[in-house]
Amino acid sequence: MKKTTLFLIVLLVFSTMLIAGCTQQTPEVKPVTTPTVTAKPTLPPQVNQTVANITEKTNQTVANITEKANQSATNITEKANQTVANITSQANQTAANITSQTNKTVAEIVNKT
Repeated sequence: MKKTTLFLIVLLVFSTMLIAGCTQQTPEVKPVTTPTVTAKPTLPPQVNQTVANITEKTNQTVANITEKANQSATNITEKANQTVANITSQANQTAANITSQTNKTVAEIVNKT
C-alpha cells in the first residue's frame, strides 16, 4: 500500500506540474524592426583632404612615369634612326666602291682587248 500511495503522490505532482506548465502564458515577443538609414554618411574633412593628397601624388607620379617613358622612347627612336642612317651610308659607300671597282675592271678589260 505504501508503494501505491507513493506512486499516486508522485503521479499527482507530475500532473500538477504539467498542467501548471501548460496553463502559464508566455508574454508575446514583438519583433524589433531595424531602422533604415537614408542619409549618406559624410566623411570628415581630414579624410577628404587625405584622399585628395593621395590622388594628387598618384597623378603626379603617373605624369612623371609617362614623361620618362616618352623620353626613353624618343631616345630609342633617335638612336635607331641614327643607326639606320649609318648603316644606309655605309651600304651606299660600299655600293659606290663596288661600282667604282667594277667600272675600273670593265675599263681595264676593254682596254686590253
